[in-house]
Amino acid sequence: MHPADVAEHVAASVEVLRERLSERPELGAGTAVLEDDVRLYIPFTVRVRQMVDTAVPSSLLGPGGVNLAFGARVVLLGAPPEERALLLAMDLTDYDAQPPTAELLLPDRSPLPATQWPKSLDGQGVVPGHRDYDRLWFCRRGLREYHTHHEHEDDPWDRHREGLALHSVVEELLHEFSTRFIGN
Repeated sequence: MHPADVAEHVAASVEVLRERLSERPELGAGTAVLEDDVRLYIPFTVRVRQMVDTAVPSSLLGPGGVNLAFGARVVLLGAPPEERALLLAMDLTDYDAQPPTAELLLPDRSPLPATQWPKSLDGQGVVPGHRDYDRLWFCRRGLREYHTHHEHEDDPWDRHREGLALHSVVEELLHEFSTRFIGN
């Protein structure tokens, strides 16, 4: 495919994304910005819940008959959520022959420190360690990090690319920031 055709396809996909995000204010997204035909930046606001570590008693006994407890990370219910501005940065190089990448940045476009990436209560969804990316990544279909990871070789991008538009990938990910990823 000619590079001009790819750029036109990316621009059209981003325009659909902008329209869809404007219809979904609950996602907290600002206007998507496309630079150099392949760099997409989507500002958004996320509500972050404060987390605390606590001991959960168990019926297990340790040496000397001492009751054992499990450590758990839970939401501090009395603390109000804080709003935080972030950027979802996507690389659309070779889109849609290849899926986009996605990473989180601070509003000044510097990398979001690993300790500040969102977490889910089940500890799933954000993963360290990828052969191609020296950063945390979202383990979700529709993203290059997912489809190029060795554990997902049986789920190639070509299986999804016709039915998984850019706006769907972004909307699902932004939705998870309000439903699944509750703290850091």
